[in-house]
Amino acid sequence: MTFDRDEQFLHEKLSADLHPAPVDLWPAVAENLPAKPHRRHLWLCLAAPLLIAAGVAATGAQFTDLRTNPRPSFAPDATAGYAISYERQYYTLPADLWAGMQANHNLEAAADGTRPAGGIMHGRIYPNNHDKQNIYSKAARGYETWSAMAEATGLPLAGNSVLDAGEPEPAVQLFIRITADNDYWEESSLAQVGFIPVGNEAPEKLYLKRMDYLDDPEGRRYEIELMALAYLGDAPADTTAINYFNKRAGLTWSCETYEMPNGCMALLPLCTSNPNSYTYYSTWAFFEKDGILYQLGCTPVAGYFNSDLEDDRAVLRQVLDGFE
Repeated sequence: MTFDRDEQFLHEKLSADLHPAPVDLWPAVAENLPAKPHRRHLWLCLAAPLLIAAGVAATGAQFTDLRTNPRPSFAPDATAGYAISYERQYYTLPADLWAGMQANHNLEAAADGTRPAGGIMHGRIYPNNHDKQNIYSKAARGYETWSAMAEATGLPLAGNSVLDAGEPEPAVQLFIRITADNDYWEESSLAQVGFIPVGNEAPEKLYLKRMDYLDDPEGRRYEIELMALAYLGDAPADTTAINYFNKRAGLTWSCETYEMPNGCMALLPLCTSNPNSYTYYSTWAFFEKDGILYQLGCTPVAGYFNSDLEDDRAVLRQVLDGFE
């Protein structure tokens, strides 16, 4: 058997004569099989340009099962799990904002008086673990509204009339550095919306966040989170991916594709392998617009662990319908 392995063959051998479990555990086994040997990297690198070209031709975000479609160009080493790929665009921030963020990173006030500030995001949607360790420190920003943040950054952030009609909730907590007499302390401040930059010597991407409360027709209250991921620079568009579903207890997923009124295609992943999974595992939506990836989350304020999945996903679709 080749190192690539016949997963169906392994599945049959591992499960032969075993009492069937109520939850299919094979995905968890597949997750932990050894990766391919490094000697194959050259072949993968040679093939990648063709695969990237094919990926860029696709429109909107794409949901990929890496077990049935292993090693795509955007994840050449992946043979298990699930990925959401999309064509990202790169954006340039206004010069004054860019200079101010660099000054804040150096623990100096910006020309407009903005002081250095670290930031964290509230809720259950936030930067991934790798990016949380690579925050471009003390250069976070807070704003009163989503539209004000779009104007300040120059980014084509998608507006949403449904969220604008809801009740805003502070999404970002800023820790503003105050310096005096060769000492400093930090003051905490809440912002309705805001962004956290990620990068090394300069910001490479922005995570932008808002949170709002909405009530459905039956009076159930939901907390809606929206996070956008925008890349910075002057590079041409390319295909990249995120992966939120590769190690989650060996669960398997399907994905609903939902056409939004603005022409975007939203992805609503659905857990299919574990009947005992909490509904909030399946109350996410993803879509791409203008090369920016958006992640939407819907959480009932009451009955967090036993809410009705169809009701929750209906609210997700309602919010998706509100994007411009």
